[in-house]
Amino acid sequence: MKKFALGDVVNSDKGRRGVVRAAYRSKEGQQFYAVEKDGAMDYLEEDRLSPAPRVELAA
Repeated sequence: MKKFALGDVVNSDKGRRGVVRAAYRSKEGQQFYAVEKDGAMDYLEEDRLSPAPRVELAA
């Protein structure tokens, strides 16, 4: 089961924040995600990502 959905904001293990644009499985069954940051795509394993904290804005 996928941990993240398309459009989720995530942090990588290197501290980069991006948006999930695609999710897929390798032939071995490992879950991968394509994460966009500033127009560039990173392809990362699920265990290298964590949910980004939600920022609450004052109204």
